[in-house]
Amino acid sequence: MRLTITMNGRQGPVSLPLHYQHLLQGLLYRSLESERLATFLHEIGFRHGKRSFKLFTFSRLVGRHEVDRGKKTIRFLDDFQWHIDTILPGLTEQLGQQLLLRREVWLYDQPVEVKSVKMDKVEIAQNTIEVAMLSPLTVYSTYETIDGKKKTHFFGPDDDVFPHLVELNFRHKYEAYYGVEPEERLMIEPVHVHHRHRVVTRFKDMYITGWLGHYRLSSSPEQLTFLYHVGLGSRNSQGFGMFRLISE
Repeated sequence: MRLTITMNGRQGPVSLPLHYQHLLQGLLYRSLESERLATFLHEIGFRHGKRSFKLFTFSRLVGRHEVDRGKKTIRFLDDFQWHIDTILPGLTEQLGQQLLLRREVWLYDQPVEVKSVKMDKVEIAQNTIEVAMLSPLTVYSTYETIDGKKKTHFFGPDDDVFPHLVELNFRHKYEAYYGVEPEERLMIEPVHVHHRHRVVTRFKDMYITGWLGHYRLSSSPEQLTFLYHVGLGSRNSQGFGMFRLISE
């Protein structure tokens, strides 16, 4: 279930650091009524081998804004929207109810009014869809150098390994949630991806490279619906990999 939350600053424009995804993640966890669910998602998640998946994702904030490159801040001037999606019904229900009941949240020490919360249930019926990223798509591999240091390499859509890593990540998430392997393959193809779609974001103390743009996805309708709700690629619960259907 996808949530669209419309917000506005109580005291005027809302000013945030340019790299604000960790603030949104923190707001999401604080908005959960169940401490047990929050702890499970934050500390445990759904396991696949050594990896843990939270199975939710969220977008960047969308609205009229100004960017100050010198101060590294972004100001949202009036109403702005935030999209959250998950395959977990309990998470959707708690977030929707709590945000509607509170009507006010704090974001970067600023009071923010929750004006509305919209819930959309999407079931994809096609085997092939075109999508636009609402938050950057990232896939990477981590390796150890000769001197023992860990390095992370982020792959772009023009790398041969990119579609393989996107599919592998999907398979791991699917198996972690359902306990079985997906029956169909996932194919991803860049449709409109330009160098300007490359985004370097800092999440806390780590720099992450991801890509916006348009892509074509092919798989079974059930598996594409799963992906729609959990996101493409890695680090979904940190605000990466959310997409919308081009036809929306």
